[in-house]
Amino acid sequence: TSREWGRRIPPPAAMEQPARPLGASCCSNVGWLVRSVAWCPFEEGSHLLAAAGDTAALLELRDAADGRATLAPAEGMAIPIDGDVDAIAWGRVHGQICLTAIAGGSVSQHLCAAQGHSLSSGVLQLSSPVVNAPVYSACHLAREMLALTGASRQCSLLALGEGAANLSRTIALHSEGVAVRAHHAQPDHLMVAEACGGVHFLDLREPEGPHPTLSRTLPPAAAAAGLRDADWCPGDSHLVCAVAGDAWYGWDLRSTGRAATAHVGGGGGETRGAHALRWAPHGTSFAVAGRSSAVSVHELRTAASSREERGLWSDSSTFLTHGLPTRVPSVSWKQGATAARVLAGCGDTKICVWSL
Repeated sequence: TSREWGRRIPPPAAMEQPARPLGASCCSNVGWLVRSVAWCPFEEGSHLLAAAGDTAALLELRDAADGRATLAPAEGMAIPIDGDVDAIAWGRVHGQICLTAIAGGSVSQHLCAAQGHSLSSGVLQLSSPVVNAPVYSACHLAREMLALTGASRQCSLLALGEGAANLSRTIALHSEGVAVRAHHAQPDHLMVAEACGGVHFLDLREPEGPHPTLSRTLPPAAAAAGLRDADWCPGDSHLVCAVAGDAWYGWDLRSTGRAATAHVGGGGGETRGAHALRWAPHGTSFAVAGRSSAVSVHELRTAASSREERGLWSDSSTFLTHGLPTRVPSVSWKQGATAARVLAGCGDTKICVWSL
Protein backbone atom coordinates (compact mmCIF):
# COMPACT_ATOMS: atom_id res chain seq x y z
CA THR A 1 0.00 0.00 0.00
CA SER A 2 1.12 3.55 -0.66
CA ARG A 3 0.22 4.61 2.87
CA GLU A 4 2.40 3.75 5.84
CA TRP A 5 0.81 1.36 8.30
CA GLY A 6 0.62 2.65 11.83
CA ARG A 7 1.76 5.76 13.59
CA ARG A 8 3.98 5.62 16.65
CA ILE A 9 2.32 7.25 19.66
CA PRO A 10 4.69 7.80 22.60
CA PRO A 11 3.41 5.76 25.58
CA PRO A 12 3.25 7.29 29.05
CA ALA A 13 5.79 6.39 31.70
CA ALA A 14 5.86 2.72 32.58
CA MET A 15 3.32 1.70 35.20
CA GLU A 16 4.49 0.52 38.59
CA GLN A 17 4.08 -3.25 38.75
CA PRO A 18 1.39 -4.12 41.34
CA ALA A 19 1.63 -7.07 43.68
CA ARG A 20 0.25 -10.38 42.43
CA PRO A 21 -2.27 -11.88 42.70
CA LEU A 22 -4.71 -8.96 42.83
CA GLY A 23 -8.31 -9.25 44.04
CA ALA A 24 -11.35 -7.63 42.44
CA SER A 25 -12.47 -4.20 43.65
CA CYS A 26 -16.09 -5.26 43.26
CA CYS A 27 -18.08 -8.18 41.85
CA SER A 28 -21.79 -7.83 41.01
CA ASN A 29 -24.46 -10.36 40.03
CA VAL A 30 -26.75 -8.79 37.39
CA GLY A 31 -29.17 -11.74 37.36
CA TRP A 32 -28.84 -12.68 33.67
CA LEU A 33 -26.18 -14.32 31.50
CA VAL A 34 -23.48 -11.85 30.44
CA ARG A 35 -21.30 -12.68 27.43
CA SER A 36 -19.58 -9.35 26.77
CA VAL A 37 -18.68 -6.10 28.54
CA ALA A 38 -17.40 -2.83 27.08
CA TRP A 39 -16.52 0.47 28.77
CA CYS A 40 -17.49 3.59 26.83
CA PRO A 41 -14.29 4.83 25.11
CA PHE A 42 -15.21 8.54 25.25
CA GLU A 43 -14.31 10.82 28.15
CA GLU A 44 -17.81 12.20 28.68
CA GLY A 45 -19.26 8.68 28.88
CA SER A 46 -16.33 6.89 30.50
CA HIS A 47 -18.42 6.11 33.61
CA LEU A 48 -20.66 3.78 31.52
CA LEU A 49 -20.08 0.03 31.20
CA ALA A 50 -22.20 -1.79 28.60
CA ALA A 51 -23.05 -5.43 29.31
CA ALA A 52 -24.68 -7.79 26.82
CA GLY A 53 -25.92 -11.39 26.78
CA ASP A 54 -29.46 -12.51 27.55
CA THR A 55 -30.29 -8.79 27.26
CA ALA A 56 -28.27 -5.55 27.42
CA ALA A 57 -27.75 -2.93 30.11
CA LEU A 58 -25.72 0.15 30.92
CA LEU A 59 -24.01 0.10 34.31
CA GLU A 60 -21.87 2.61 36.17
CA LEU A 61 -19.23 2.32 38.84
CA ARG A 62 -20.24 4.05 42.08
CA ASP A 63 -18.70 4.57 45.51
CA ALA A 64 -20.88 3.13 48.28
CA ALA A 65 -21.28 4.69 51.73
CA ASP A 66 -18.78 2.23 53.19
CA GLY A 67 -16.17 3.31 50.66
CA ARG A 68 -16.45 0.19 48.50
CA ALA A 69 -17.04 0.44 44.76
CA THR A 70 -20.25 -1.05 43.34
CA LEU A 71 -21.69 -1.60 39.87
CA ALA A 72 -25.26 -0.33 39.50
CA PRO A 73 -27.67 0.28 36.59
CA ALA A 74 -27.17 3.72 35.05
CA GLU A 75 -30.20 5.78 36.06
CA GLY A 76 -32.57 6.74 33.25
CA MET A 77 -30.62 4.68 30.68
CA ALA A 78 -32.49 1.38 30.35
CA ILE A 79 -31.89 -0.32 26.98
CA PRO A 80 -35.20 -1.54 25.43
CA ILE A 81 -34.02 -4.94 24.16
CA ASP A 82 -35.91 -8.13 24.94
CA GLY A 83 -33.85 -11.16 23.93
CA ASP A 84 -30.28 -12.30 23.29
CA VAL A 85 -27.74 -9.70 22.20
CA ASP A 86 -25.03 -10.99 19.84
CA ALA A 87 -22.62 -8.04 19.93
CA ILE A 88 -22.26 -4.44 21.09
CA ALA A 89 -20.06 -1.56 19.93
CA TRP A 90 -19.47 2.02 21.09
CA GLY A 91 -19.06 4.83 18.59
CA ARG A 92 -20.19 8.29 17.59
CA VAL A 93 -23.16 8.94 15.31
CA HIS A 94 -23.90 12.54 14.27
CA GLY A 95 -21.54 13.66 17.03
CA GLN A 96 -23.38 11.80 19.81
CA ILE A 97 -22.09 8.84 21.80
CA CYS A 98 -23.83 5.73 20.49
CA LEU A 99 -24.05 2.16 21.74
CA THR A 100 -24.94 -0.14 18.85
CA ALA A 101 -26.46 -3.54 19.64
CA ILE A 102 -26.97 -6.48 17.26
CA ALA A 103 -29.78 -8.73 18.47
CA GLY A 104 -32.14 -11.16 16.77
CA GLY A 105 -31.27 -10.09 13.24
CA SER A 106 -31.69 -6.37 13.93
CA VAL A 107 -29.30 -3.48 14.59
CA SER A 108 -30.35 -0.86 17.13
CA GLN A 109 -28.73 2.44 18.12
CA HIS A 110 -28.87 3.87 21.62
CA LEU A 111 -27.76 7.51 21.67
CA CYS A 112 -26.45 9.03 24.90
CA ALA A 113 -27.35 12.63 25.64
CA ALA A 114 -24.80 15.16 26.89
CA GLN A 115 -22.52 13.75 29.63
CA GLY A 116 -24.09 10.31 29.15
CA HIS A 117 -27.02 10.65 31.58
CA SER A 118 -30.01 9.83 29.34
CA LEU A 119 -30.67 7.59 26.36
CA SER A 120 -32.76 7.57 23.18
CA SER A 121 -33.10 4.35 21.17
CA GLY A 122 -34.10 3.29 17.67
CA VAL A 123 -33.87 0.25 15.37
CA LEU A 124 -32.10 0.76 12.02
CA GLN A 125 -33.67 -0.30 8.73
CA LEU A 126 -31.22 -2.61 6.95
CA SER A 127 -30.63 -2.59 3.20
CA SER A 128 -29.86 -6.35 3.13
CA PRO A 129 -30.02 -9.33 5.52
CA VAL A 130 -26.45 -8.87 6.75
CA VAL A 131 -27.28 -10.11 10.26
CA ASN A 132 -29.12 -13.31 9.36
CA ALA A 133 -26.12 -15.29 10.68
CA PRO A 134 -24.90 -14.79 14.26
CA VAL A 135 -22.63 -11.77 14.71
CA TYR A 136 -19.66 -12.26 17.04
CA SER A 137 -17.99 -8.86 16.89
CA ALA A 138 -18.75 -5.28 15.80
CA CYS A 139 -16.97 -1.91 15.77
CA HIS A 140 -17.60 1.66 14.66
CA LEU A 141 -15.33 3.20 12.02
CA ALA A 142 -14.69 6.67 10.65
CA ARG A 143 -17.26 8.35 8.38
CA GLU A 144 -20.34 6.87 10.10
CA MET A 145 -19.45 3.24 9.28
CA LEU A 146 -20.12 0.03 11.23
CA ALA A 147 -18.21 -3.24 10.74
CA LEU A 148 -19.67 -6.66 11.62
CA THR A 149 -18.27 -10.19 11.46
CA GLY A 150 -19.33 -13.64 12.64
CA ALA A 151 -20.74 -16.94 11.39
CA SER A 152 -21.34 -15.54 7.88
CA ARG A 153 -17.61 -15.96 7.08
CA GLN A 154 -17.33 -12.38 5.97
CA CYS A 155 -16.86 -8.89 7.33
CA SER A 156 -19.67 -6.51 6.39
CA LEU A 157 -19.23 -2.73 6.32
CA LEU A 158 -22.45 -0.75 6.81
CA ALA A 159 -22.91 2.94 6.06
CA LEU A 160 -25.03 4.47 8.83
CA GLY A 161 -27.69 6.94 7.73
CA GLU A 162 -30.69 8.56 9.36
CA GLY A 163 -32.49 5.54 10.80
CA ALA A 164 -30.95 3.16 8.26
CA ALA A 165 -27.83 1.08 7.57
CA ASN A 166 -26.80 0.30 4.00
CA LEU A 167 -24.35 -2.42 3.04
CA SER A 168 -21.26 -0.72 1.65
CA ARG A 169 -18.72 -3.53 1.27
CA THR A 170 -18.04 -7.14 2.22
CA ILE A 171 -14.69 -8.84 2.82
CA ALA A 172 -14.73 -12.62 2.33
CA LEU A 173 -13.08 -14.80 5.00
CA HIS A 174 -11.97 -18.44 5.02
CA SER A 175 -13.74 -19.20 8.31
CA GLU A 176 -15.94 -17.55 10.93
CA GLY A 177 -14.95 -14.03 11.90
CA VAL A 178 -14.14 -13.73 15.61
CA ALA A 179 -13.02 -10.10 16.01
CA VAL A 180 -13.19 -6.83 14.12
CA ARG A 181 -11.37 -3.72 15.41
CA ALA A 182 -10.66 -0.16 14.30
CA HIS A 183 -7.53 1.48 15.65
CA HIS A 184 -8.56 4.36 17.93
CA ALA A 185 -5.86 6.68 16.52
CA GLN A 186 -6.43 5.62 12.91
CA PRO A 187 -10.15 4.82 12.51
CA ASP A 188 -9.75 4.28 8.74
CA HIS A 189 -7.64 1.17 9.50
CA LEU A 190 -9.62 -2.04 10.07
CA MET A 191 -8.46 -5.37 11.51
CA VAL A 192 -10.46 -8.60 11.04
CA ALA A 193 -9.49 -11.88 12.73
CA GLU A 194 -10.90 -15.26 11.75
CA ALA A 195 -11.09 -18.58 13.56
CA CYS A 196 -8.70 -20.41 11.21
CA GLY A 197 -5.80 -18.21 12.36
CA GLY A 198 -5.75 -15.34 9.86
CA VAL A 199 -5.61 -11.68 10.92
CA HIS A 200 -6.26 -9.23 8.09
CA PHE A 201 -5.77 -5.47 7.83
CA LEU A 202 -7.43 -2.98 5.51
CA ASP A 203 -6.81 0.70 4.87
CA LEU A 204 -10.29 1.94 4.00
CA ARG A 205 -8.82 5.02 2.29
CA GLU A 206 -7.34 2.82 -0.43
CA PRO A 207 -9.36 1.88 -3.56
CA GLU A 208 -11.65 -1.05 -2.84
CA GLY A 209 -10.13 -4.39 -3.80
CA PRO A 210 -11.02 -8.08 -3.38
CA HIS A 211 -8.35 -8.75 -0.75
CA PRO A 212 -7.07 -7.19 2.50
CA THR A 213 -4.15 -4.76 2.31
CA LEU A 214 -2.06 -6.88 4.69
CA SER A 215 -2.46 -10.29 6.38
CA ARG A 216 -0.76 -12.27 9.13
CA THR A 217 -1.30 -15.89 10.23
CA LEU A 218 -0.80 -17.95 13.36
CA PRO A 219 1.61 -20.90 13.28
CA PRO A 220 -0.21 -24.08 12.08
CA ALA A 221 -0.36 -25.68 15.54
CA ALA A 222 -1.87 -22.53 17.03
CA ALA A 223 -4.31 -22.10 14.15
CA ALA A 224 -5.51 -25.68 14.66
CA ALA A 225 -6.54 -24.73 18.21
CA GLY A 226 -8.67 -21.92 16.81
CA LEU A 227 -8.05 -18.18 17.08
CA ARG A 228 -10.51 -16.71 19.60
CA ASP A 229 -9.74 -12.98 19.79
CA ALA A 230 -7.27 -10.33 18.60
CA ASP A 231 -6.56 -6.68 19.33
CA TRP A 232 -3.96 -4.09 18.41
CA CYS A 233 -1.95 -1.76 20.56
CA PRO A 234 -3.39 1.76 21.10
CA GLY A 235 0.11 3.17 21.46
CA ASP A 236 1.52 1.58 18.30
CA SER A 237 -0.74 0.16 15.58
CA HIS A 238 2.17 -1.95 14.31
CA LEU A 239 1.80 -4.24 17.35
CA VAL A 240 -0.98 -6.86 17.35
CA CYS A 241 -1.76 -9.71 19.75
CA ALA A 242 -4.11 -12.69 19.48
CA VAL A 243 -5.13 -15.66 21.65
CA ALA A 244 -5.48 -19.27 20.55
CA GLY A 245 -5.40 -22.47 22.55
CA ASP A 246 -3.43 -21.93 25.75
CA ALA A 247 -1.28 -18.95 24.76
CA TRP A 248 -1.10 -15.49 23.27
CA TYR A 249 0.81 -14.55 20.13
CA GLY A 250 2.18 -11.28 18.83
CA TRP A 251 3.10 -9.64 15.55
CA ASP A 252 5.01 -6.53 14.60
CA LEU A 253 3.53 -5.48 11.25
CA ARG A 254 6.84 -3.89 10.23
CA SER A 255 8.44 -7.34 9.98
CA THR A 256 8.15 -9.23 6.71
CA GLY A 257 7.12 -12.65 8.04
CA ARG A 258 3.46 -13.61 7.99
CA ALA A 259 3.58 -15.95 10.99
CA ALA A 260 3.59 -14.72 14.58
CA THR A 261 7.15 -13.87 15.53
CA ALA A 262 6.57 -14.21 19.27
CA HIS A 263 4.97 -17.00 21.25
CA VAL A 264 5.07 -15.84 24.84
CA GLY A 265 2.73 -16.47 27.74
CA GLY A 266 0.61 -19.46 28.60
CA GLY A 267 3.20 -20.61 31.12
CA GLY A 268 1.59 -22.53 33.95
CA GLY A 269 -1.70 -22.66 32.05
CA GLU A 270 -2.92 -19.26 33.23
CA THR A 271 -4.43 -18.57 29.79
CA ARG A 272 -5.79 -22.09 29.30
CA GLY A 273 -8.53 -22.06 26.67
CA ALA A 274 -8.10 -18.30 26.15
CA HIS A 275 -11.26 -16.50 25.01
CA ALA A 276 -10.53 -12.78 25.19
CA LEU A 277 -7.67 -10.30 24.82
CA ARG A 278 -7.75 -6.51 25.19
CA TRP A 279 -4.96 -3.92 25.14
CA ALA A 280 -5.05 -1.32 27.91
CA PRO A 281 -5.51 2.35 26.85
CA HIS A 282 -1.91 3.25 27.70
CA GLY A 283 -0.66 0.61 25.25
CA THR A 284 1.98 -1.06 27.46
CA SER A 285 -0.09 -4.00 28.73
CA PHE A 286 -3.04 -6.20 27.82
CA ALA A 287 -5.44 -8.54 29.61
CA VAL A 288 -6.11 -12.19 28.72
CA ALA A 289 -9.02 -14.30 29.99
CA GLY A 290 -10.25 -17.80 29.28
CA ARG A 291 -11.90 -21.06 30.35
CA SER A 292 -9.54 -21.64 33.27
CA SER A 293 -11.25 -18.86 35.29
CA ALA A 294 -7.97 -16.92 35.14
CA VAL A 295 -7.58 -13.30 34.13
CA SER A 296 -4.00 -12.09 33.68
CA VAL A 297 -2.48 -8.74 32.76
CA HIS A 298 0.76 -8.77 30.78
CA GLU A 299 3.19 -5.85 30.91
CA LEU A 300 5.24 -5.71 27.71
CA ARG A 301 8.66 -4.42 26.81
CA THR A 302 9.50 -4.35 23.10
CA ALA A 303 13.06 -4.68 21.86
CA ALA A 304 13.57 -1.86 19.33
CA SER A 305 17.31 -1.78 18.79
CA SER A 306 16.92 -3.31 15.33
CA ARG A 307 14.14 -4.33 12.97
CA GLU A 308 14.95 -8.00 13.48
CA GLU A 309 14.44 -7.72 17.25
CA ARG A 310 11.16 -5.85 17.24
CA GLY A 311 9.08 -9.00 17.48
CA LEU A 312 11.01 -10.37 20.47
CA TRP A 313 8.87 -9.22 23.38
CA SER A 314 9.32 -9.95 27.04
CA ASP A 315 6.57 -9.71 29.63
CA SER A 316 5.69 -9.91 33.29
CA SER A 317 2.25 -10.88 34.49
CA THR A 318 -0.23 -9.95 37.21
CA PHE A 319 -2.85 -12.63 37.98
CA LEU A 320 -6.27 -11.34 38.99
CA THR A 321 -8.45 -13.21 41.47
CA HIS A 322 -12.21 -12.89 41.41
CA GLY A 323 -15.57 -14.54 42.04
CA LEU A 324 -16.24 -15.37 38.40
CA PRO A 325 -17.02 -18.94 37.24
CA THR A 326 -14.67 -21.01 35.10
CA ARG A 327 -15.32 -19.26 31.75
CA VAL A 328 -14.48 -15.56 31.30
CA PRO A 329 -15.59 -14.66 27.74
CA SER A 330 -14.94 -10.91 27.75
CA VAL A 331 -12.78 -8.19 29.35
CA SER A 332 -12.69 -4.42 28.86
CA TRP A 333 -10.46 -1.57 30.07
CA LYS A 334 -11.95 1.66 31.39
CA GLN A 335 -10.98 4.69 29.31
CA GLY A 336 -9.99 8.19 30.40
CA ALA A 337 -6.90 9.90 31.78
CA THR A 338 -7.56 8.72 35.36
CA ALA A 339 -8.82 5.22 34.54
CA ALA A 340 -5.92 3.49 32.80
CA ARG A 341 -5.77 0.75 35.46
CA VAL A 342 -9.47 -0.23 35.71
CA LEU A 343 -10.49 -3.53 34.08
CA ALA A 344 -13.89 -5.26 33.89
CA GLY A 345 -14.58 -8.91 33.12
CA CYS A 346 -17.70 -11.10 33.01
CA GLY A 347 -18.72 -14.71 33.49
CA ASP A 348 -22.20 -16.28 33.75
CA THR A 349 -24.30 -13.69 35.61
CA LYS A 350 -21.40 -11.83 37.26
CA ILE A 351 -19.26 -8.82 36.37
CA CYS A 352 -16.02 -8.06 38.23
CA VAL A 353 -13.99 -4.85 38.24
CA TRP A 354 -10.31 -4.56 39.20
CA SER A 355 -8.38 -1.39 40.01
CA LEU A 356 -4.80 -2.28 39.20
